[in-house]
Amino acid sequence: MFGTPTRTRQGEKPNYEEKEYEGGKFATIEHTGETFDAACLEAVAKLYKYLEGSNDQGAKMSVVDPVCITALLADDGSLQLKVKVSLQIPSQFQASPPSTTDKSIRIEQRGKMAVFFMTFHGNAKGEEYKNYAAQLRSAVGTEKADHKELYIFSSYDPQNKSFGNRHEVSLRKK
Repeated sequence: MFGTPTRTRQGEKPNYEEKEYEGGKFATIEHTGETFDAACLEAVAKLYKYLEGSNDQGAKMSVVDPVCITALLADDGSLQLKVKVSLQIPSQFQASPPSTTDKSIRIEQRGKMAVFFMTFHGNAKGEEYKNYAAQLRSAVGTEKADHKELYIFSSYDPQNKSFGNRHEVSLRKK
């Protein structure tokens, strides 16, 4: 997520770690769906089309893991239906990424970012992400996290993978 980790540190129980990511250019889309999970799947599908050649150069780009989903909590404690989904542009295209043919996708430059994160395995949906986010927020404490309701969910494996999928939930560090 957001580049290469530069530092890792163990936390207290429940286990969480801290790392810092380098910046770079990302293909990003903000999308609203009927459910949180639907919004994520629809947005990821659009980003994959961009990487698979739906761009001004017809360039096929490799997927740089992970898929990153930025989400906010709604007033009722559920995840909002509007999500921001991002994929890092592969290194060989960082200097000059192909322009997208889908106007809902933008190329975004991001700087370094430090996060607290927790890893979990299995098929993740909105409820699992929300539950792990609550555990992470509780473990880290609100004084260390930049925004108590903003979460970054990362998925390193496709949803159709049968078992062992790796996911992270993160909070930005102050």
